[in-house]
Amino acid sequence: MLRKSCSLLLALLFCGFACFPARAQNAPHNLAHLTVYNANIAEFLDERMIELQPGRNTIVWRSLMPRASIRTVRVIAQDAEVLRQDVTYDGPQVNNEKSPVLHLVIQNRGPAARKRVQVDYLAPGISWQADYLLVLEPTAKDAPPTAAMLDSWVSLNHNTGVDIDAGTIDLVAGEISLLSDGSSDGYRRDYTTQAQSNIAGINEDTASGTSFADVSSLSAFNRFTLGNNISLNANATISRFPIFQRARLAVVQRNIFENTYDAQTMGRGGFILLPRGLEVRLVLKNSAGAPMPAGLVTMYQREGAISQIVGQDRIGFVPPNGEFSLSQGRSTTIFGTRRVLERRVVDKRLGNESDNKLVTRVEIVLMNRGSAPAEAFVREGIERYDDNEWKIIESSVAAEPLGANTVQFKATVPAGGKVTITYTVESD
Repeated sequence: MLRKSCSLLLALLFCGFACFPARAQNAPHNLAHLTVYNANIAEFLDERMIELQPGRNTIVWRSLMPRASIRTVRVIAQDAEVLRQDVTYDGPQVNNEKSPVLHLVIQNRGPAARKRVQVDYLAPGISWQADYLLVLEPTAKDAPPTAAMLDSWVSLNHNTGVDIDAGTIDLVAGEISLLSDGSSDGYRRDYTTQAQSNIAGINEDTASGTSFADVSSLSAFNRFTLGNNISLNANATISRFPIFQRARLAVVQRNIFENTYDAQTMGRGGFILLPRGLEVRLVLKNSAGAPMPAGLVTMYQREGAISQIVGQDRIGFVPPNGEFSLSQGRSTTIFGTRRVLERRVVDKRLGNESDNKLVTRVEIVLMNRGSAPAEAFVREGIERYDDNEWKIIESSVAAEPLGANTVQFKATVPAGGKVTITYTVESD
C-alpha cells in the first residue's frame, strides 16, 4: 500500500512538471518601445545591456514575439558589428506554435564591457481602433443642437498570446504601406465594446479638453504616444486608453435632401408621391487641439441626468481645426418629395449642322411637420449627357454648383408648412 502511494505521488509530481509550462516561458515580454499600426501589425523594440567580450560573442535572444517577421529583424549593437543572425523555432510555445529564437554573432571591437544591444522587428497580433463618444447639449423642443462634448478613446486589440510590458507605446495613424505574406489575416477581427461616457457639464462654446496622449508628426503620418510603462495582459483581448476627454465642439445641424438625377419618390404605378425624411447631419469642427484618427462615433442625447444613444457614424482622419460630419439618420419632422416633370431631347441646329441638347425639369416639395422653422439643403445630381456641359436655365431658388454633376439649393421651410422648388437644367 505504501509503495502504491509513493508511486502515485511520484506520478503526480511528474505531471506537475511535464503538463504545465515553465514559469519563465510565461514571463512578460519587456520592450523598450512598441509602435502599433492600425493594420494588425506592430513594431517591437527590445533593448538590453549585455556583457560583451573582446572579439566574437554568441548571444541567444529568446524573447522574440510569436510569429515575428524574421525578414524585418534589425539588430544594433553599441560599438560592435553584427556578423550573423540565425533563427531556430525552439522557443516558448504560444497558441500551439513554437516561438522563434534569435542566435546572434557579434564582433566586439573594444575591450570587455556592458554594451547596449537592440533588436527591432515587425510582428502581427496587435491592432488599434479609435472610438469617440459625442454627447449633444440639451436644447428646447424641436431646436437643433448647437454644442456637444467629445471623448476620444483608443482600443488596443491584443492577440499575440503573451503578456507585454512596454516602456512606451505609440500609435501610428495614417495609410501606411506594409506588406503581408497573408499569414496574419486570421488575426483581423471586428469587435464591439460597450463604454459609459464620463462627460461632465458644458461651460464654454469650444474647449480642447484634457489630453492624455502626446501627438507628433511622423513623416506623412501622425503618432500618438499613450504613455510609459504600460502592461498588456494576454488574457485581456481589448484594452482602452483615452486620447482626449471633454473637448467641447460647436455643432451645426443640416437637413439634407440628396437625390440622383433619375430619383422619383413615387408610389406603385407612379400615381402617389411618398415623402421621404431628410437626412439629418451634424457638422462639427475639430477644436480638440489634436488630430482625430479615423474611427467610430457614438452619439448621445443628454436629457437630465442620463444620456441615451441617438446614432452612430464613422469618420475619416480629421486634422486639427478640420470639419467632419455625422449622419444621425432620417428626420421625423422634415420630409421631401421629388419628381421629374419633364425630360426631352431638343434638336438644336447651328447652320447646316445639327446638335442635340437635353432639357430636364424637376420639382421638389419640402414639408415641415415640426413646431419651428427648419433650414434644408437640396442636393441634386445632374445627368451626364454628350459633352457633359450643363447649366441651370430656370429655378425658383438660387442654385449653387457643388461639383462636376451636382447642384445645391437652400431653403427655409416654415413650421407646419412647405416649400416647392422647381428648376430646369439644359445639358449638351
